[in-house]
Amino acid sequence: MELTPRIKQIIAYLLNTEQPATDNEVAAALGVSKRTILRETDYITSALKAYDLELVRKKGEGSRITGSTDRKKELLEAISSGNDYDSSDKTKRRNFLKLELLRNREPQKLYYFSALLGVSEATISTDMEAINAWAEECHLKLVRKPGFGVVLTGSEKNYRIALQRFVTESIGNAGQADLGDNIYRLMNEAILSEVGNVLEDMDEPYLKMLTNDAYIGLMVHIAVAVERIRQGRFVAEEDTYDARYEKGYEIARAIADALSKAFDLEIPEAEVNNILLHIKGAKLNYSNRIINESGIEAEKLLGIVDAMIDATGSPYADEMKYEDDFIRGLLVHLEPALYRMKNGMTISNPLLSEIKAEYPDIYEQCTRAASVIEERTGLIPGEAEIGYLTMHFGAATERIESRKKKKRQVNIGVICASGFGVAQLMMAKLKNHFGGSDISLKAYGSDEITEHVVSRTDFFVSSINVENLGVDCCLISPLITQRDLLQIGVKIDEYANMPIKQENNDFARQLDEINEIITAVKGVIRRYHHLYVSDDVELNDLVRILAEDITSSKQGAAVLAADIISRENVMSQLFPEIGIALFHCRSRAVRECHIISAGTPGAAGFKDEKLKKIRAVLCMTMPYDENRKRNSEMLGRVSGSLIDDESFLKSIQSGSERLIRDKLQDILKDYFNELLYEV
Repeated sequence: MELTPRIKQIIAYLLNTEQPATDNEVAAALGVSKRTILRETDYITSALKAYDLELVRKKGEGSRITGSTDRKKELLEAISSGNDYDSSDKTKRRNFLKLELLRNREPQKLYYFSALLGVSEATISTDMEAINAWAEECHLKLVRKPGFGVVLTGSEKNYRIALQRFVTESIGNAGQADLGDNIYRLMNEAILSEVGNVLEDMDEPYLKMLTNDAYIGLMVHIAVAVERIRQGRFVAEEDTYDARYEKGYEIARAIADALSKAFDLEIPEAEVNNILLHIKGAKLNYSNRIINESGIEAEKLLGIVDAMIDATGSPYADEMKYEDDFIRGLLVHLEPALYRMKNGMTISNPLLSEIKAEYPDIYEQCTRAASVIEERTGLIPGEAEIGYLTMHFGAATERIESRKKKKRQVNIGVICASGFGVAQLMMAKLKNHFGGSDISLKAYGSDEITEHVVSRTDFFVSSINVENLGVDCCLISPLITQRDLLQIGVKIDEYANMPIKQENNDFARQLDEINEIITAVKGVIRRYHHLYVSDDVELNDLVRILAEDITSSKQGAAVLAADIISRENVMSQLFPEIGIALFHCRSRAVRECHIISAGTPGAAGFKDEKLKKIRAVLCMTMPYDENRKRNSEMLGRVSGSLIDDESFLKSIQSGSERLIRDKLQDILKDYFNELLYEV
């Protein structure tokens, strides 16, 4: 399962400690409370099972991880190379914070979350304000008090609603590969697994008709209920209703009876009723028979669908009526949707704001379609339901339009002064808006538009005037307005229907590029060396020593040292968890790329408080020249290997110049071989 940064730190600490470590020792080493270590124990135990390892805890001695050396090494490599949460991604960061708040019902200080995610407390505070709005929609309150911390409070029923909504939103977000891990970290893994076994053993046909996300949602609903019943936390009787005479009650009762037997506990009637509400309001896969839980006959439901299509006013309305997949999908969606409306059951749509923004016309069409439901049934669809209708109608529209056009991939270059910063923001927006189109986006600095680049690019978009380059370019705002998007969309359609550009593969040009790459790579390897410095050196003095070694003058050293410190102040590159400091910058004090390393004569590392737990330093610098993109990629490959290649990390930690040079040669050799295919 995907592990949080905190759990990875704990596991790494225990794997690197020969003797058992007490909770207090682990907490002190990681800068957290003993309670935090205790809280993560269950999740660590679950993670170790996948590697045939065991967490052994003995009172008075502490904790240690037991198992084969090879499996321990495999786990350490996995947690070292795995992707941590991207704290710069606001949406992912806030989802992670929701997960932490739902997992832990005890107050936590802002500093705890700040240290966990590597962002400022001010950023966490802003995130909490956004999460509070989400919590209020679930009728929970985010309590924040100085000296007390942050915690979610509310009724048991609303707490469960929030849990299920979190899972539903995770399922709904594209690319949520860690959904299963989020579920496991939200609740007891053993309970969730046993619930899955209970449902499978029942062999109930109705359950097999649930969509995958609906089935997961039902498992989560039941697992939460079982865990909370065990804790003595029940949904109040007044929060439910009497469903004994409703169709489907027998299924809910059978599930409750099976759970009672499996977990040896009594399932209250209120919980049975809530299980019924959940399964009847869940989404179904297509089936040749209509369940008719909404109380509407299949023929009448088909009439409603037909009238909804006409009401949209879509230019593709007639074609939609012959889209079998669309009709079937809409029928399957409407059954539980009408049941939800009939029983006042709310449903969240995590993509609603994006749907409204990206498909305003189709959303408006579906608002008109929703009015047909109100006219025919007296039930009023909410915005979330209209959003789901928009997804069905939007998908049908896309399919019809794609059949009408057969286009090729369009290659677009995004230009800004440096090729980073603004260009990356522009690319992100273009990817979001034109995600359904077959396009390729690449960022360039204004000094990187060579004949070779032009030959493999259909057109460019830029926030700066590039008339002097003589290329087909859309001049747009850095924020990319709606007018800009329309302009770019027209260009994409224009080039998508044109023959693909023939790339200029001039052999002499290719030889020149290969020679430049060879010179750059050889230079980096030739200039590399390792320095030994005093273990009591302070951070600023260490940077000065590195800068003086790289440059040839005191003035140049001063400029380079200032550039390194300035980069460090923007975002610290000190990584005590792996014992490495990674200093890197682009500076006018150097004319070539440099890579050097440094360490102390002993194995203990540096004594300066700012360099605490740092055993070695890797310093990389690059000049301001026309090869910025190539230099960034080359040095980026080296820094990325600190995470991807444990042997490279260990060689730097060892301080062996020979080992480090050998690893650098291997890394840059792979980089060079890959570039040969692109030139």
